[in-house]
Amino acid sequence: MEVLKHFPEDFSEALQTSFFILSFFNIRYLQDELSFIQKNWRFSYLVLIVIIHVVTLGLHLPDLVTGDEMSQFAYLIPSILVTVHGIFKCFVLLPKTKEVSTFLRELGSLWRVQFTETQKQEKDKLLWRLHLVNRVSYWISIFGTSQYMLSPLVETLIRKFILRQESKLILPFDSVYPFNPTKNWFIYIITYIFQFYSLFLLVTVYSGASLIMVTSCGLLTTEFMMLKDDLTRVKPRMKRGRNKVSKTDDDEPTIEQFVARHQKLLRLSRLLDNAFNGMVFIDLLFVGITVCAFGFMGQFTRSTAYKLLSYLGVVSSLLNVLYLCYYGEQLTSASSAIGDMAYENLWYKGEKKYKMTIWLIIKIGQNPCRLTSLRYADVSLKMFTSVVSSTWSYFSLMNSVYSEEEV
Repeated sequence: MEVLKHFPEDFSEALQTSFFILSFFNIRYLQDELSFIQKNWRFSYLVLIVIIHVVTLGLHLPDLVTGDEMSQFAYLIPSILVTVHGIFKCFVLLPKTKEVSTFLRELGSLWRVQFTETQKQEKDKLLWRLHLVNRVSYWISIFGTSQYMLSPLVETLIRKFILRQESKLILPFDSVYPFNPTKNWFIYIITYIFQFYSLFLLVTVYSGASLIMVTSCGLLTTEFMMLKDDLTRVKPRMKRGRNKVSKTDDDEPTIEQFVARHQKLLRLSRLLDNAFNGMVFIDLLFVGITVCAFGFMGQFTRSTAYKLLSYLGVVSSLLNVLYLCYYGEQLTSASSAIGDMAYENLWYKGEKKYKMTIWLIIKIGQNPCRLTSLRYADVSLKMFTSVVSSTWSYFSLMNSVYSEEEV
């Protein structure tokens, strides 16, 4: 992408997927040179489309809740939750655009272009894993949204032209409009395109926001891992005269270079948490109920295709949180590992100032960098197990309630 061309190639490649997805909803980073109108004019129609979609869908909710068709209710609940979730992410992410741009610009300026053999192997492994996460999330979003939105159209065409049945034209959402959306094929197709595009916009925010957060955390983790390797090559400084300069190998980093880079990464970790801790909270708030809604949809579905879609929704929702918790754990581990590596350094052979510097690095490593939920709860794999446990409890309760009603 044009805005990423000034950064190192591997850094740019890691961000391309999330930048591409978010661009559909006009969420753009690293474009501070553009005027307010140039950056935001597309919101004039994008926001209008989303508002119309939410209002028309909301007007149908009373009929949906009080209706007798449980399958229709179960089918629409996941999309309603994704709509609400996407809107909340917009409210949290858009005000943080400048902070995220600052974080990415500074991290890109720090990104290495020269590596030792060990660092190159570690970097390639970490970035390959990050690319895999991006690709899996992207294709699950594309496939899941397409199947969800196109299934009613495929069902309509099969009933009308293959089975020759007298069936009504089916839309993805039974929204309330000031006209009959199934009056004829022309109005039906226009309405269908509008509903498809509306949900597509919300899904781009839903998945793109998660990807930019996970990718940013993964890239920062990679830099911390490279920095840890730097510390293994830092040689202790022996006592010397006041005006004498100790000789070091040009390929070996000095303790001053290490500390300067470490301080910059620590500041970036705080900036990362400031930019995304609100969105972490939103994701954790919605994941349990969203997974239950997709599971509920699978119970009352009317076909195998919809059942497959419900399972895909469950997997996608849990994977988003798993990626987030995994890279949150990786960031904490990578930053704390620097303190462990500092202790393994031959610090006892160095001068007093060198020993004090190593001591400070160890102390900082004992309070590692963290990605948090509203600065309250640390994002880690332990959090993911808690989320899965809570979700399973909600799902079991829901099954018990509806099983008793059926009896």
